[in-house]
Amino acid sequence: MKTQLPLDWSDGANKEQRAEVLSWDGRLDNRSDLLPLLADSLRGETDNAALARAVYERWGTAGFVRLIGDWSVVIRDHANRVVVLASDFAGVRPLYYHSNSGHGFWSTRLQSVVDATGISELDEDFLRGFLLFGGCPNRTPYKAIYSVPPGHAVCVSKSGTKIQRFWALPTSDEIRYRTERQYEEQLRVLFREAVTVRLQTESPVLAELSGGLDSSSVVSMANQLTRSGGVKASRLTGLSYVWKNSLDEPFIREVESFCGIDGFHISTHDVPVISETEVGNSSPEVFHPLRLSAAAAAQRIGAKVILTGQMGDLTMGNWFDDSLQVAESLRRLHIGSACHEALAWSKILRLPVYAILWKALCAALPGSLAANGIFAAPDGSYMPKSAETSLRVTNANSNPEGFCSNEWKQAPPERRKHFRNLSTILELRTLQTPECLQHLDYTHPFAHRPLVEFLMAVPSNILCRPGEPRKLMRSALPHLWPLRLQKRRSKALFDSAWQEALQPLARILLREKSLHLVERGFLNRRSVVSRLQRLSAGLDCNEGQLQHIILLEFWLRRRANGELSEQMLKAA
Repeated sequence: MKTQLPLDWSDGANKEQRAEVLSWDGRLDNRSDLLPLLADSLRGETDNAALARAVYERWGTAGFVRLIGDWSVVIRDHANRVVVLASDFAGVRPLYYHSNSGHGFWSTRLQSVVDATGISELDEDFLRGFLLFGGCPNRTPYKAIYSVPPGHAVCVSKSGTKIQRFWALPTSDEIRYRTERQYEEQLRVLFREAVTVRLQTESPVLAELSGGLDSSSVVSMANQLTRSGGVKASRLTGLSYVWKNSLDEPFIREVESFCGIDGFHISTHDVPVISETEVGNSSPEVFHPLRLSAAAAAQRIGAKVILTGQMGDLTMGNWFDDSLQVAESLRRLHIGSACHEALAWSKILRLPVYAILWKALCAALPGSLAANGIFAAPDGSYMPKSAETSLRVTNANSNPEGFCSNEWKQAPPERRKHFRNLSTILELRTLQTPECLQHLDYTHPFAHRPLVEFLMAVPSNILCRPGEPRKLMRSALPHLWPLRLQKRRSKALFDSAWQEALQPLARILLREKSLHLVERGFLNRRSVVSRLQRLSAGLDCNEGQLQHIILLEFWLRRRANGELSEQMLKAA
């Protein structure tokens, strides 16, 4: 969908209507709360677009915070002669724009803006960000084409473009109940709600199932709701990615049996994680071949919704090392409690007690004084590894320590790590619907805003304790898991699937005389060749970062050869 923004309206343009919705894409979860609140402003219309318009007319861009769900919206404000583009707090439904000299283009699809503007020059800041982190906030691969930031509204007028925030990290929120049972009850209520609102479809539903606690919880809850008639969805089917000797597959089958559902099992031997020809279309995309297979599976059964377990690790406290919890006792001057907690963490982490206390003391300093590195995820689950010498980083935006905004520093020290990781996930639009799945409701129950805001305000030692990751989740949701899964303490990674896919691609690149990323000055040839050789031999090479390098290199090659354009034309 695309349109040219009419930024030079005449004085008499549509005086009877202050604002009109040009585009609404997504799902609204709190309709029942908004309808009575806006009854006098709806003018007989009650669809989601009408609610968004009424919210904007009453409260302006700040009112978008009242819209809970996965959505993006474009509104033409006749009274103020401005076009407003906004995206939900997590940026699940994409929205792109370009504005210049009083004219502009917007679309829910990046390729539409590229075609409309004719822009082909690549954005080097995006390329740097992608190499280091897998993305770059608010940017696309194309210069002067931007994505609308999650939780923000972009106001485009003849005089220029302004970006206004309507949702912020809840760094100052704090929830303290008298008993742990109250936390468990609230988690059960919000998690059930998170899944329920995503099943308001009469079509079959696909749910990703990896055999871990997050995806299994989503599948089991969706199954209960479907079988009880609590939602409109007619049928639930699993969607799993498997490979030889995967430790996850027995748990996948256990959950399928527990729920009594069938499942698609897509083998990464047949459909690799990344391939030479499947690297994304208008933008490089990780897992593109698997996403295409997911789209085919959805089409096969007529599914309109795909549920995932994404962001469960962060929100549910899946931390092996969350020893910064000690900082809370230190800043409250509860020295005895701090020493007791540090001792418990030292036993689990096998670190000296003084090391735990010193790190917590440094974290307890004001945000402007504490070193950023203290709050990086020690488990490596969310933050990218540091740049190696193979990357020539010259832009401040590419600094790993200063990549995300500093808003997370306003949180209590024991929660800064969690907010920093949440900020990174949102800024990189990690939860954005992949290009090939945009015709579906690709959605994440663990990113349900009321659930996220609740869990980010819960004391950190309620979510996770020494030797007890997911403490609250395990005590609140065990009824959703078969006994074998309840006893599971770790989960398999995609390492073997990645290696199987990347090694032949590394050999292809080693045969090439020139590499696009080397020619553009992003990589040192000697360094990257050495790392590709190590990857081919199965040796350590910072594989996580090399994934981005290989994916981007093949995307640039296909773009230079014109293959992406032909592929997109066929898809259209």
